[in-house]
Amino acid sequence: MENTYLVNPAVAGTNNSNPISLHYKHWWSGFNEAPTMQCITGHTSISSSVGVGGKVFNYATGPISKLGIEGSYAYHFSVSSTTKIALGLSGQLYQFYLNKNLLRVEEQDDQAILHSSEKLISPDAAFGAYFYNNNFFTGISVYQLFNRKVQLLNTNYLENRQVRHYFLTAGYRYDINETFSVEPSVLAKFIESGIFQLDASLKGIYKQLIWLGFSYRTSESLVCTVGMKRDKFSFGYAYDMPLSDIRNYSVGSHELLFTLYFGQPKTKLLRE
Repeated sequence: MENTYLVNPAVAGTNNSNPISLHYKHWWSGFNEAPTMQCITGHTSISSSVGVGGKVFNYATGPISKLGIEGSYAYHFSVSSTTKIALGLSGQLYQFYLNKNLLRVEEQDDQAILHSSEKLISPDAAFGAYFYNNNFFTGISVYQLFNRKVQLLNTNYLENRQVRHYFLTAGYRYDINETFSVEPSVLAKFIESGIFQLDASLKGIYKQLIWLGFSYRTSESLVCTVGMKRDKFSFGYAYDMPLSDIRNYSVGSHELLFTLYFGQPKTKLLRE
């Protein structure tokens, strides 16, 4: 909810300042070698119609990790005096790494593993569109556009492909009075392999300083978020309480977000 640039390159340049965000997430505490994510993002506007951004990210799940960089370009069109549409494109370059020492196979001469590679460098791309004003936003994006094969394992026995991921986001901030605001939002996720998931969230904001939010992720978890924003920085924490059968083995997931804001706020239309 706090950094939509993570899932849409068209968000580059839409903030009222220049944010640099550090993310850390640890899924399913209690599992050995559970998934983790570390990510640094930043974006800014370089003119009234152009935004640029970048990411450095690392995902790890057991023996497999994905380390990469991403650069984004977004062009913003004025629809009215209060509303804009942005189109964005990202280029990515990442390395897959397979730590075969962590694999436990029933047959030591398993051909899918025996002749596999440990590292692979792969390019990719993402596209997004974003419609926004100071109180409302909605966007759609697609990642892993190239739909590339990841030929770490012996492809004579097993094929691994980076299928496309689709994201739809929307949110609205309603100012109840000068002290309190509320912001409902949704994030819909679809993967071409047939997986769909929806996050529905509601966040309450006090004096634009502290917030408390709750989310429901379909068939997965309840999420509680807390955070604060002051001057040039903000900090947030999210706890995912699992609802699926995995709750019998995990105490939940944890995510941290720290953002620094650089530069003077712009006077043109940009989201906070």
